[in-house]
Amino acid sequence: MNSYLLSQLFVITATILLGITYFAKKKKNILILCVLYCIFYGLHYLLLNAITGALMTLISLIRNYWFYINSKKNRENSKLILITLILIAIISGVMGYQDIFSIVSIFASITSTYSIWQDNIKIYRFLAVPVSLCFLIYAIHINSVIAIFTEIILLIMEIIGIISLYLNNKNIYS
Repeated sequence: MNSYLLSQLFVITATILLGITYFAKKKKNILILCVLYCIFYGLHYLLLNAITGALMTLISLIRNYWFYINSKKNRENSKLILITLILIAIISGVMGYQDIFSIVSIFASITSTYSIWQDNIKIYRFLAVPVSLCFLIYAIHINSVIAIFTEIILLIMEIIGIISLYLNNKNIYS
């Protein structure tokens, strides 16, 4: 199997894992799924030689694992951790910069970091939309056909997740 096809299989697996997070009700479950998602998405980027995307995903993997450990120990993630992770994303993005589309990946990583750092699952679901839009743009740029398709599916799942929040709880902004 060539590396492009393998990358597409990895992105399908990653998408399924990420899609499940939009319906999870506990942050610990979201974080476990996000760790697994990052492994597959990172391999996808590496196989496509999308260095900035791979770096941002590696940072996300470390971030999600860190947040998961803290949630298991019932510890909050400090603002210092948030700022540190954002700075690491920016520095890594600059170091792995390939073209203007690298900025899209950096923005998605920063937005995703904030969404998973804070504890409100509703905010996590709402911020998933701009993150997916960024990854859709990046997938188009790196010509990952399956990633384009799966990002569209994720956007639909995110919207369904937001609608289900609304239907189950009229006060979706709390």
